[in-house]
Amino acid sequence: MLAELHLHLYGCIRPADLLRHLAARKRIRWDFYEEHMRAAYGVVPPVREVVERYRKGDPDAEAEFAGLFVFGDDDAGDFDRFQAKFNLLGAGSALFDKRSGLADIRTEVARFAAGIRADHARNGVRYAETRLLLSRTLAGPRDRAVLDTLLAAYDVPQAGTTERLALSLSRKDPWAAWDRVRELALGPHGATVTGLDFCFFEEGFPPKDKAGFFAAVKEFNAAHPDRALAILYHVGESFRDKSLESAVRWVHEAAELGAHRLGHAIALGIDPDVFGTHTRTEPVAERRDQIAYDLAHAGGLRAAGVTVDEAVLEAERASLPADGTVTIAYDAARLDEVRRRQDYAMSRIRAAGVVVEVCPTSNRRIGGITDPAHHPVHRFLAADLPVVVSSDDPGIFGTTLGDELDWVCRHADGGAELREHLVETAWRSRSEVLTGRHA
Repeated sequence: MLAELHLHLYGCIRPADLLRHLAARKRIRWDFYEEHMRAAYGVVPPVREVVERYRKGDPDAEAEFAGLFVFGDDDAGDFDRFQAKFNLLGAGSALFDKRSGLADIRTEVARFAAGIRADHARNGVRYAETRLLLSRTLAGPRDRAVLDTLLAAYDVPQAGTTERLALSLSRKDPWAAWDRVRELALGPHGATVTGLDFCFFEEGFPPKDKAGFFAAVKEFNAAHPDRALAILYHVGESFRDKSLESAVRWVHEAAELGAHRLGHAIALGIDPDVFGTHTRTEPVAERRDQIAYDLAHAGGLRAAGVTVDEAVLEAERASLPADGTVTIAYDAARLDEVRRRQDYAMSRIRAAGVVVEVCPTSNRRIGGITDPAHHPVHRFLAADLPVVVSSDDPGIFGTTLGDELDWVCRHADGGAELREHLVETAWRSRSEVLTGRHA
């Protein structure tokens, strides 16, 4: 039985379903979509005209629309381009239109949720966890309309697929929604809320800042084991603002703080040689945190082959300015040391039983990992990390969970045996299993 564990609700909407939705909408924010497409691509695609042709019955419009909407290999390696295409979902959505009434929002969410569940069933997915990012507090009337509709739909047993929800919280202030999260988890549809998700931009939001919140979730889980919530944490997916060492550290810290599953974690497994000889800058605060990490893990790092000289690190820490940035140069020796750091972090994450979520198509097209040999899944598997494969945003990527599993098995030379292992690992890694709700 297939379990899809890393999905974003509106990213699951298939092109044909979106086209039918847009064709029926009276108000579409075309300027919003086209402005971002022009900024990201330099041109505006004829989506508006294609939708109008579909309304008039053009039989070729559906295929043309899919070609324009799907974020494919030719678009790859640029998050701004992905977001620009994704904005089409918001441009025609009642949910993201402040002038829409609550009834319109409920109708839209119910229709899309039903279509996504049917799509899962068609593709052999028997269990799916979907993430949903709303407002910071999750408490406004529009938030309530969406959540009440979605959770009620998920709470109705249907032959085919069990749907569960992970509430996406603000990286800046997860506490703002904590009262509402507990209300939902302990409410009449609380059995369908199985996780908390941290997604979107990770730069500027180090995992260490979530220590108090993670502790509160752990306390909640101990008090309410039948409604325990898994922590799902996107980390190590984007790390342009820090050193490679700090990017690895963030993944390790998120795991040790109590995350149950880690989203993407590219920094943990990608071969550092991919980056070549180069320099990076990071805030002084990050360098201080890295020094503290090296001192705290000196024994383990040394055992992994990383040089740790406490006296040198202490001297460097004392010499750092109060703020600003530091520049780090990477040569072959330092890149090899990063690889050893990754090995150490993976060993600790494996020992903690934390699961890594791998989304191959997303990593290729957003993360720019175009060479299959460079994908971190190879090192994750070699390190015997618990790995689950998922599709992230299957609608806009034009993929399925089966496609993602096929890709991993083909490029990892694992065949049917690896596929069976990955399917079983995913079933054992459902949020409600990791938190002890169900065996």
